[in-house]
Amino acid sequence: MRLLSLTLDGFKSFAQKTTIKFKPGMTGIVGPNGSGKSNIIEAIRWVMGEQSAHQLRGDKMADVIFNGSNDRKPLNRALVSITFDNSDHYLASDFTELTITRKLYRNGDSEYLVNGQEVRLKDITDLFIDSGLGRESFSVISQGQIEAIFNGKPADRRSIIETVAGVAKYKKNKDTAEKRLGLTMDNLNRVNDIIAELTSQLEPLADESALAEDYLEQKGQYDLLDRTQTVHLYDQTDKSLVSLKNKLENDQRMVDNYRSKLTKSTVSLNKLKEQQTSLQSRKDQLQAKILTSTEMIGKLQNQQSVSSIKREQQVQERERLAAQLKKLQDQQAAAVHSLSQVNDQIRSQEQAIASHHAELTAAKQMSSSQRIQHVNEQLEKLRGTQVDLMQQITTFQNQQAFLKSNHEQTVSAQQQSNAELQSARERLNDVEGQEKNAQKKVGSYQEQVTTLRKRLETQQSHQGQLQEKYQEAQRSWYRSLGDVHSLQSRIKNYQSMQEEYSGYYQGVQNVLKQRQQFTGLEGAVNELFDVPDKYTTAIETVLGSQLQQLVVDQQSTAKQIINYLVRRRAGRVTILPLNTLKHRQSSSIFSQLDSLPGYIGRATDLIKYADKYEVVAQHLLGNTVVVDNLDHATAISRHGHHYVRIVTLDGQLINASGAMTGGANRHQRIGLLSQKQLANQLQGALTKEQLTAGKLEKQVAQLQNEQKTIGKQIQELQSKLHRATEQLHSASGQEQVLQTQRQALERQVSALEFQSGQQGHQHGDYEQQLTKNDQKLTDAQRQFDVNKQQIAELQEQVKQLQNDESAQSQQLHQMEQWIAVAKERLQQIQNRRHDLKYEKQTLQINIEHLKDQLQQLNLQINSNHADNESNESALHDAKQQLGSAKQQSTTIKKKLVLLDEQVTTAETEHDRLRELLAAATNERNQLDAQRVRQESQMDNYLNHLSSQYSMTINEARKNISDLPDDQLKIKLKLLKRGLDDLGEVNTGAITEYKRVKERYDFLSSQQADLLASRDRLNETMSEMDQQVKERFNKTFKKVSAAFDQTFQQIFAGGHARLVLTEPHDLLTTGIDIMAQPPGKKNQRMSLLSGGEKALTAITLLFAILKVRPVPFAILDEPEAALDEVNVQRFANYLSHFGNDGPQFIVITHRKGTMMNANVLYGVTMQESGVSRMVSVDVIDTLERSND
Repeated sequence: MRLLSLTLDGFKSFAQKTTIKFKPGMTGIVGPNGSGKSNIIEAIRWVMGEQSAHQLRGDKMADVIFNGSNDRKPLNRALVSITFDNSDHYLASDFTELTITRKLYRNGDSEYLVNGQEVRLKDITDLFIDSGLGRESFSVISQGQIEAIFNGKPADRRSIIETVAGVAKYKKNKDTAEKRLGLTMDNLNRVNDIIAELTSQLEPLADESALAEDYLEQKGQYDLLDRTQTVHLYDQTDKSLVSLKNKLENDQRMVDNYRSKLTKSTVSLNKLKEQQTSLQSRKDQLQAKILTSTEMIGKLQNQQSVSSIKREQQVQERERLAAQLKKLQDQQAAAVHSLSQVNDQIRSQEQAIASHHAELTAAKQMSSSQRIQHVNEQLEKLRGTQVDLMQQITTFQNQQAFLKSNHEQTVSAQQQSNAELQSARERLNDVEGQEKNAQKKVGSYQEQVTTLRKRLETQQSHQGQLQEKYQEAQRSWYRSLGDVHSLQSRIKNYQSMQEEYSGYYQGVQNVLKQRQQFTGLEGAVNELFDVPDKYTTAIETVLGSQLQQLVVDQQSTAKQIINYLVRRRAGRVTILPLNTLKHRQSSSIFSQLDSLPGYIGRATDLIKYADKYEVVAQHLLGNTVVVDNLDHATAISRHGHHYVRIVTLDGQLINASGAMTGGANRHQRIGLLSQKQLANQLQGALTKEQLTAGKLEKQVAQLQNEQKTIGKQIQELQSKLHRATEQLHSASGQEQVLQTQRQALERQVSALEFQSGQQGHQHGDYEQQLTKNDQKLTDAQRQFDVNKQQIAELQEQVKQLQNDESAQSQQLHQMEQWIAVAKERLQQIQNRRHDLKYEKQTLQINIEHLKDQLQQLNLQINSNHADNESNESALHDAKQQLGSAKQQSTTIKKKLVLLDEQVTTAETEHDRLRELLAAATNERNQLDAQRVRQESQMDNYLNHLSSQYSMTINEARKNISDLPDDQLKIKLKLLKRGLDDLGEVNTGAITEYKRVKERYDFLSSQQADLLASRDRLNETMSEMDQQVKERFNKTFKKVSAAFDQTFQQIFAGGHARLVLTEPHDLLTTGIDIMAQPPGKKNQRMSLLSGGEKALTAITLLFAILKVRPVPFAILDEPEAALDEVNVQRFANYLSHFGNDGPQFIVITHRKGTMMNANVLYGVTMQESGVSRMVSVDVIDTLERSND
């Protein structure tokens, strides 16, 4: 990874947008003090997540925004962007180039961006954590860090090794775990307190629950036997009614039977009549339908006869035209063939005439011997030609045999290929079908897997939401339990104070503690008055110590109390006997005051008390009124002529005498009424909080159950998904196998189709080649015959020329005569060709005319055929309808005859049943009257079951005892006596015990969870401690070794090492630095000179960079305390890294460092308060200067 650039815009002194590009090697940043060099380092720290304004030399974070200068206004925003080349993914990001941007506005808003996408601060810190970079790493080294190394304590130096070891996340996680452990222990303590409280409730509740269960068991037995007795009595009574009921039921069945039969007979009769009417109507409809169908059939048959005759005529005409067309086409083909032959004859005749002309000319010019010689030469040529023709004929015959043999082989191979092609196509179709089925299965399984994954993701998301809700509800529940515990503790404190009568005078305390000795003691005034919260301060102010006065029934009780206190010297009290106190007379002045501003009411009207304490209230508060504020109080006092005592809501008092009491203390004392009000408020808050805790507890339990349920559902879904995934993989594998088979078969079919096509082409070529070969063979034979005839003629001519010279002239005459005959024959052939051409044209015209006629005739036939099919379909339908209608009509006629007979029979039966029903009904009514009288005796039993047990007789009969009646009575008496002995029992204890037990079990499970969480957290912290020890020890050894090596390189000798102050405790041990420069003894770092300390500290930092390499390091004037020799050592060591090592960005004032830099950036402040950058490539500048 490499640092590419840094952009500052509005950050501290960089008012204008400034971009600094960094190259490999060392980059030096120089400039005068105060020019803004260190602002560059702080910008890097800030953009990498620094949150401390103090670390950035400011009081608040907004100080990093440019605050203006003499010539520039302050800016509203600061922006810093840093860009890294992350092509090696040194940082945990998929981006090959990372640009991190931080913005801050004066209103406090801030933004963090990574490659333009808004992120959180946590994302930035997580990106750099344990990377060796970041705001707390050694990639940014300032003078303060170097000083901290040689001036710091050993315990402080420990953080150096921890930073290098990358244990920050472990310590952070441990801090989080410790906080969680503390919270867990708090929750565990709360749960333990509640469990202890519930444990104390469980035992007495268990006893009460057992007693209640015993009572319910005996009560259940008693109820069972009582119901059994009632059922037996009911059954006995019912048994006496069986005979009557049976007879009544028989009569009722007879009545119902006759009524049912009569009803059925009526319905049957009506149905028969309806059927009779319906069938008659249906019969009429069918007659009309038969008539219509008959007419339609006649019409369609006539149309079909005409169409059939017409079609036969058209077919005959088409056959005639087709035959005529065939004849004409044959004639045309014959004419074409004849024309071809005639053309051949003309060409042959013209060639023969030309040849004979040439021979005749030559013969006329030759002598007899020359002519013989010429004929012999022609004869030799013809003989040579004859040999060639014989060879050609033999060749053509051989080719013909070869073509036939090869064709037979090709046909056989084609048949075999076609068979293989057909088989391959069948296999391909089969495999394609299997592949489609496999694809359907894959699609089905894929859909199933997708559905299950979505359901699983939904359920897992729901589980996550439930977990969050559960944790939030659990936290709220624990907080609520803590609040309940806190309120209970406060209430107990107040109850303890009330029981000890804290705040009361000594005498009052002693009397109230022994109040059981004084039967006439009503209590203190504070206990008897119920004062609303709004008026508590006012009433407390008015009454003051009077709240502690004791109220008794009579003077004798007062004397008893006083004598008790005197004997025991237990203090003094003021006592108000109810029988001696006098009522204060009401004044009309109060009616005059109630309309004045600020007037609230008389004190006696604003508080609550029992009627018998009216005299006490009048005695203490009879002349007291309450107003809202002091201004209104003074006005009302003047208006009331100082007759009444006035108190404000905040406790300012104006007595009837005009004296005023008021003011406020810094720490207001809680009075007796306030204590009482506060206790009531706490009790109300406790009740409310307990309700809240109960609701939260139920919510936690419900969410816990929902978590278990959804956990089971997720397990089931995961199991189903696993099975579906396996099925999908199996089906996909099968699909791939079938796909491979299909592709192989497709290639095979394609190859066989190509082979079959080639064989088809070969068959076509065979026909063509065979025809050509036959034609060539025929031509060769014809030429052979012509040539043979010419040879014979020439041989005859030679003989004649040799025998008789006079025959030569005859031969010439014959040749001329032959030419004349040949020309005449040629003219005849030409005339024949002309006739054939005319005949061919005439035949073509006739053929075209016949084709048109055939086309029109076919159209007519097709049209007539369609009409015939339509007529046939309609005729068939009409015949079917006619047959169906006739059949239905016959059936209906038969049904009508039967229905007439059935209607007559049904009417007779109907009259007979009506008479029987009347007689049976009369007898049934008499028996029913007897049943009603007897059943009234059974109502008491049913009412008893209903009122006592809310049961019907059938319900009671389902659960009765098997005891005989005599034992049943005895058992009932014993159970009744046992229930009386138990007395009143709290049956609600059973439910309460179950509720408390369920809550106890639930809290016990929560306790177990908290204990397990505590153990897990302790185990986790132990593991993290072990990890920290191992990483710290390993890193310490590496850094110590690298420190000694680097020390020797920088100091050109000597030794240095790191020493643990407490090697037995790696979690807290500090680190000492031992150094021995060349020529000196080994000593602690504190004994070195200032320059040696600084260079040793720098050496340690370089050793750290060697152990934990970083892509870049930023050094802020690290060599400021070094002399020139050590500066040169420092610069030389930096230059050893070269361009392939880490990038070094060094802020410096030292010439030796500058000379070793690859690039120098100068920071200037030409404009007051505004920094600018100037860059110089040192290497290029030196090369140009050398040139």
